[in-house]
Amino acid sequence: MRVALICNTVSAFPLLDWLSSQGLLAGVGVKKQKSDFFSDLSVVCSQRRITPQVFEKEQLTSQLSNWVQAIRADIVLVLGFPYKIPKKVLAAPRLGIYNIHFGKLPKYSGSFPVFWQIKNQEKEGVLTIHKMDENFDSGPIAFEIPFEIKSIHTYGIVEANYSYVTINAVFMLLDNILKGTLNLKNQSKQVQKLLPKPTIKDLIIDWKTMNAHQIVALIKACNPWNRGAIARINGVDVKIIEAEANPSEIGKPAQVFNLHQNGMEVACINQTALNIKIMYSSFGYLCGESLTTFGIKNGDVFENIVI
Repeated sequence: MRVALICNTVSAFPLLDWLSSQGLLAGVGVKKQKSDFFSDLSVVCSQRRITPQVFEKEQLTSQLSNWVQAIRADIVLVLGFPYKIPKKVLAAPRLGIYNIHFGKLPKYSGSFPVFWQIKNQEKEGVLTIHKMDENFDSGPIAFEIPFEIKSIHTYGIVEANYSYVTINAVFMLLDNILKGTLNLKNQSKQVQKLLPKPTIKDLIIDWKTMNAHQIVALIKACNPWNRGAIARINGVDVKIIEAEANPSEIGKPAQVFNLHQNGMEVACINQTALNIKIMYSSFGYLCGESLTTFGIKNGDVFENIVI
């Protein structure tokens, strides 16, 4: 079987490596771009004597059709590709085109599912492979593989876990196709709503409505890609990178009440407190006693940023 991979994320690298090691990789496709990802992909592909096919949105139909024919791909796998695959070419490979999605469908459809899963404090991630149709994330499901998301897991850790679960899911997909035992299941009739890429408003801590556990979840969901969740104190914008939630009945929400050698504690709603360990600001990465670099003291209050 000849397998083509279209991707736009470093999370595809473990799968790319596995397909190549199994002698299955027929080609790699990527959208036209100038980025660190494309440079890294080019290096990875060159080590395997493959030249990535660069797709342009306006010419995707013809480029994809010609590419599938040229590399004689039996099946195409898609991971993190931002363009909608044209309906005309969905049948170009004889075994179809399948999307690998880092979330349960249709609940976590959209381009940034890992962020929303962590922010919503989900205890379980679900790697989904579905056959593609003319819409985003809406085709019949081939496989769902669940795994645990722990409260200590950052965005980077969860996405890495997804990338390795992907290998198992793709093996199951290809194995069932070869054996003729693949059964596709239509998605839930629940109305699909594509979750958006988070805006800056989604990344800001709301001290009035979020307890410490919710704030920690947001911090984890923003680490490392946004360098943490956004906050402001003493007129200085910061990003909180690492923190933990503790029970507490001290102080009013957003107020610093305990500075210590390992960080600072901030009161939150619902008798909780946020123990901040690492922050990022224009002063650099700050931890421990250095968190007081810009004059933070007990009694100072984090501002509620209005967008």
